[in-house]
Amino acid sequence: MRLINVAVFLEFEQAGKVPPDAKLLVEINSPALEETRFAILSHCWGDPKDEVQYTEIEELTTDDAARNKIRQRSGYIKILKSCKRAFEDELLWLWVDTCCIDKRSSAELTEAINSMYAWYENSDRCYVLLHDLDDQVLPTQPDQNFSEFNGWPKWFSRGWTLQELIAPAHVQFFNRHWEVVGNKKVNSDALSVITGISTDVLVKGLGSSNPSVAQILSWAANRSTTREEDRAYSLLGLFGVHMPMLYGEGKGAFLRLQLEIIRMTNDQSIFAWCWTGRKDTGRSGSFLADDPSYFHDCSNIHRMHHDDLLDALHKPLLPAKGDSPGIAGSQEERLQTFMVTNYGIQIWLHLQSDSSSRGQELYSVMLACRKTGEDSPIVITMRRSGSNYSRYFYRRPADWDDKAPTEFKQLFLPYRDKVVNNLNVRNPQAKQCWMPQILLTDIVPSDIVIVYVPSVILLVTPTSSIDRVLGASRSGKTSIIKNLIRTSAEKDGPTVSTTTVVAYARISQGKRYVFIDTPAFELQAYEVIFGKLHQIYQKSIKLTGVIYTHSLEAGFPQASERNIQILANMCGEGAISRLRLMTTMWDAVDFSVALEVERKLKLCYEAFVKAGPVYQCFKQESAWAIVHDLGYQQEALLLQKEMEERRDLWKTSALRGITPPREM
Repeated sequence: MRLINVAVFLEFEQAGKVPPDAKLLVEINSPALEETRFAILSHCWGDPKDEVQYTEIEELTTDDAARNKIRQRSGYIKILKSCKRAFEDELLWLWVDTCCIDKRSSAELTEAINSMYAWYENSDRCYVLLHDLDDQVLPTQPDQNFSEFNGWPKWFSRGWTLQELIAPAHVQFFNRHWEVVGNKKVNSDALSVITGISTDVLVKGLGSSNPSVAQILSWAANRSTTREEDRAYSLLGLFGVHMPMLYGEGKGAFLRLQLEIIRMTNDQSIFAWCWTGRKDTGRSGSFLADDPSYFHDCSNIHRMHHDDLLDALHKPLLPAKGDSPGIAGSQEERLQTFMVTNYGIQIWLHLQSDSSSRGQELYSVMLACRKTGEDSPIVITMRRSGSNYSRYFYRRPADWDDKAPTEFKQLFLPYRDKVVNNLNVRNPQAKQCWMPQILLTDIVPSDIVIVYVPSVILLVTPTSSIDRVLGASRSGKTSIIKNLIRTSAEKDGPTVSTTTVVAYARISQGKRYVFIDTPAFELQAYEVIFGKLHQIYQKSIKLTGVIYTHSLEAGFPQASERNIQILANMCGEGAISRLRLMTTMWDAVDFSVALEVERKLKLCYEAFVKAGPVYQCFKQESAWAIVHDLGYQQEALLLQKEMEERRDLWKTSALRGITPPREM
């Protein structure tokens, strides 16, 4: 954890220089960190150019011109005011997210996000700056001045500030003039009205209150973040979950969070989202929510013990169909456990046929959770179509008939909205297509894993008939993958590019082949692609091969040589023989033009091919011949090993010397 030395910062502010052998920022790690008392700032970021970043701290002490400009920023004033307050509270260290994290390092950013809840929890003081509040007291009712943020100061509408309110024991609130306007314990009633968080949690903490999963997610329902993924990442600490940061995955981050929660708890309230009904009746293919806003009606939902659930049923626990008499004990275990499988969420539930279904196979499903002050469990509606199940929504809560027959049944609930062939789940950002797609988390070390990297994106004019296929459009890679995994004779159409990484699987000759489809190989996609490769490597999965596809139709861009160099460095000497350099789309361009492009590419490839990669063309050979040529040997890429060492992504051998995009 990197902390600001409060005394040094204040001396620097007064004298304009740092004492010899002193630093403004000092890195303190365990076990010393456990003995260190520090304050922490919670605030809303302003315009990034007004904040003080980690890289600018050095400029404060070395560049007079830069120092004078930085000291005028609102972000610098926040740090200075926080230091003065910490010094008054006899705290010698301060943490501020703007300047204490080197955000150029994806490894450091991941560590910080996964540790942030603990940092706030272990702080001696948390200073909350309400930069848009003029009053000298916390608001107790909505104000039109904050209409953009549901009637309250902006800080209460941000995703990250939820854990920053809950985790610390001592939280002080300041208005824009840095005047104290309240604290968490004294003002717990007002804060409960603003946030929906119970006073019990605010006063006693999360551990002693034991709220349900649905309750915690309801507190985030009306909060927002700049990046979509942060709606999930900002909740990690509240559930004690640790996950890698994969910016670019979109709503997949919240799905991953829910799956991790299920692996840690048997709280069925995670399925209670929108239990009171929705205005738009219909179905959802997933039993997990798309984002926290779906839990808007769950602030008063509590878990139920299995004994209370059985009492609510008003029926003894009878053997399930196929069970022998006298095994009620095993059924109690079934009530208490459910798990994530590659076929869906395996769970035993009580259900009964919905008499108002009007020809549809609808069922009322009882969950082991209930509303505050009520004995009856929460009930949701489920629709069955063949062997598939989906959530179904009325405009009102679902009904339960105590007199109707009740069945205790094992179900496999889908957790992705797109289901293919009743077996494989789709990426949430993809449209339906008949390809056997799998989750990256379902890849196992025994799989033969091939990564397909396209050279460029060549956009096609959008039309209403465009079939969205993941990956770079017109790189030729999609044609190769379809050749490998095609399950029907659908006609190939133009594609458009996306920024996701997905995987397809196919069984051949008794072995499972997994083909990983990536976005175009360019600056903006490196973090996404390399992050996924690191995620795979963390599961002890080594790669069988990396195939770089270059469309002859795209010509010979200057980036080609750079891309091939990056790929070679990414593989390293140990895995360089796993790299294939492939030209595609021979039929899409005049043959003489194709030959000229290929000639230039071969000159570009020549030096690299001598080092171990193989050049091939996807014209005379089938896709399976290319894959079989790679064999079954598996090697870890140098990139994966370096990222495992927590090396900054942009300092790996693959990207050393490459300037990251500004937004990174």
